[in-house]
Amino acid sequence: MQIAARRAFLTQDHRLALVWRLLSYLFLFIVVNLVANVARVVLQSVGVPSVICRLVFTLLYISGILGLTYMYRRFIDRRSWSGIALPPLHKRLRDIMGGVVFAILIVALVFGLESAAGWIQIVGSEGGTSALLLLVDSLLLSLAFGVCEELCFRGYLFQNLGENLPIWMATLMTGLIFCAFHVLEIGFDVRTLSFLLFILLLNVFLVLTRLLTQSLWLAISFHTVFDWGAIMVGLGSVVSADRHFLHIARTVSVMVEDLLGAFVVVLGILLLLVWAWWSKRHLSWRATLTEDGQPHAPERLSVRS
Repeated sequence: MQIAARRAFLTQDHRLALVWRLLSYLFLFIVVNLVANVARVVLQSVGVPSVICRLVFTLLYISGILGLTYMYRRFIDRRSWSGIALPPLHKRLRDIMGGVVFAILIVALVFGLESAAGWIQIVGSEGGTSALLLLVDSLLLSLAFGVCEELCFRGYLFQNLGENLPIWMATLMTGLIFCAFHVLEIGFDVRTLSFLLFILLLNVFLVLTRLLTQSLWLAISFHTVFDWGAIMVGLGSVVSADRHFLHIARTVSVMVEDLLGAFVVVLGILLLLVWAWWSKRHLSWRATLTEDGQPHAPERLSVRS
């Protein structure tokens, strides 16, 4: 009985079993988010300006998740930090710029197609100090979720799953967990199905950016600018926000926007696959990941210097 219990909780090399590592990490991920939000609310209640409160939230959230992920990777997983795919920032400025460009293109394409089809109409916008505060506040919010969610989902969870499962299965499971977190935010109804399709496809896109660039920086910058752009132009299906820079009137349901967003993300996935083919980066979805985050040989990604 004791041996069976140990096998359920520990691996052969005496590490905490995968399922318990992931569950405990996700629990603490939520705790860090709650602590950062409580700090923000407390500061607001004593009259601290909202932008300062958001800045404190962003700093607490990012530093907390970064510390949590490092602690788990080095001391719970007992594996190299390089497996999280977060190389020094100054070496990946091109990836960051690529993420910014991708995000702007996708948001612009969704917004442009909706406008051309007559599904949305601009009826107003924020102005003056209110607009400036919204720009800064939404940027801080987008940065917090862009960094923390990528560290969690395409960083820690994908790496741990990918070390034990084929990449395609690790991608699917990461996407399902990513979906579950977003369902907690928006609730579950008929519209949720279309939103989950969008999120699953977005996860595939973000995993591809990690595999092709061997880092999270493109995914982080894409996620941040994508969310920020969505708040700016009022794409309600992308980001749940109380206010948008542009005030939008819709003639179709948000489900239609979800499906259009999913279609545009598919175009982004196809573009990444073409990039992989053109640059001779050979992806194998059946490979597993090494401890440093690369697919196992002989199916290792071939990367040009």
